[in-house]
Order: sequence, then structure tokens, then C-alpha cells
Amino acid sequence: MSRPARQAGYSLAELLVVVAVLGLTVAAVAGVYAFFQQTYTRAASLEDAQLGARAGVDRMVLELRLVGSYWAGVNGAGSAIIAASATSVTFIGDVDADTLDGAGGEVSLAQSAVAGSTVVRVDRATGADGGPAFAPGEYLFIANGATREARAIAAVAGTTLTLASALVNAYPVGSLVRSVETVTYGFDAPTSTLTRSMGGGAADPIVDNVTDLTLTYFDEFGAPLALPPNLPLIREVGISLTCRGGDGSRRIISTRVKPRSLALL
Repeated sequence: MSRPARQAGYSLAELLVVVAVLGLTVAAVAGVYAFFQQTYTRAASLEDAQLGARAGVDRMVLELRLVGSYWAGVNGAGSAIIAASATSVTFIGDVDADTLDGAGGEVSLAQSAVAGSTVVRVDRATGADGGPAFAPGEYLFIANGATREARAIAAVAGTTLTLASALVNAYPVGSLVRSVETVTYGFDAPTSTLTRSMGGGAADPIVDNVTDLTLTYFDEFGAPLALPPNLPLIREVGISLTCRGGDGSRRIISTRVKPRSLALL
């Protein structure tokens, strides 16, 4: 009698070995995937934090360079930096050049202004961005050669500006005029934002997920000034802005900026 043919297949022991090897392979692959996923998530979070901090610092640097422009050393103008702390700074300068037109022309007096006048008339009411060139709460810079002064704007009606205080000098038709703004940057801890306001208006958030803003101030020799600083002595501002990514990762961007016009004092 012949033996029955052996049926093809795997033994239980062989199946257990295959399952064990497969499990180890899947676990290894899952571990590698989890590692790369965590790496990607952290990298994306760090990038978000870096971009936020960089955007905030770049904007602050751009406008801090203009502290005192069309203001420093002008008759009727005080310190170009009017408030300074470790987490906020308020300054005056023409930061938006909105009295230029698209061709680079500037607004000028449309009618001569006499000494003691509180009303001036300009030749254009619209700025370079299509909006008003002047607004209440801003300052009017007016110049005829070396004769120049700055006065707060109390009211605007088309091309007629009412000043908060009288002009000291007389100015002929065609004299240069510019609008000069008051700007405040600050750190709002409750909302974790870097904020910016102009002319005493509402503080608008410009960067989210901010965990810290540290401002330092330096004199003309580069020596740090104690807080609160003696405002007229400030010649340089240090900025350190920390932002947080989605997973809590943090990036710090630090720099120092020298306002050009303060060097002229």
C-alpha cells in the first residue's frame, strides 16, 4: 500500500515566526515614520516661529530707522522717542512717506502762511496710498530752506489744516510740508501679540504667538541706558522678539537699530 502524499503548507511554528518577523518590521517602520513625523512637525513649528519673529523684527527695524525723520532738531519738536520701556516704545517720525505722490513729488503750501497763523492750506489732500495725506493727531512738518518747524494737527478739512499751536515763522507758497506720525510698538501679554498703533489709535496685533519682547536702549557711545532711559540720550535700540510655534517650539530674533535722524542731534 502506498503512503498518502504530504499536503503543502506551513506549520504553526512557521506561521508564528512569520507573524513575529512581520510585527517587528511593522513596528520598525512605524517607529521610523513617527520619528520623521515628529521631526517634520517640529521643523514646521520652528519655521512658523522663525517667520513670525522675523516679520515682527523686520517691521520694527524699518520704522525705527525713521525715528525723528522730519522731526529731530526742528523748532517746536521735542524728543523723537517719547516713551520707552522694556516692552514698548513710542516714537515720532515720518514712517509712511504718505505725502509723496507716485512720481516722487511732495505736498507743498498752496497759500502763504504768516507767523502766528494756526491755519495752513496745502496743494493736495491725498497721499501716495490714495488715502488722506494728513490726519488729526499727526504733526505737520513745514520748511522753507533752513527755516523749519513742526506743529500738531488739530483738524483737517480737505486741503485746509488747523494747527494746535501757531506757527513761529512765515512760509511762502511752495514751502515743503510733510505729515509726521506717532507710532507705538508693544507686547500684549494677555493676547501674546506684538502690537502697533499710530497717532494714539487702537493697538493692532501684527504678529501672533509672541512670548516675549525685550527692548534695550543705548547712548551715542553704544553704552546701555538704565530703564527708564533718559529719552534724549537714546541713539540706538536693541530688539529681541520671541515667537512660539504650534508645538511650543520657540525662536528668538535679535538685532540693534540706529535711527538715522537721531545721529544728527
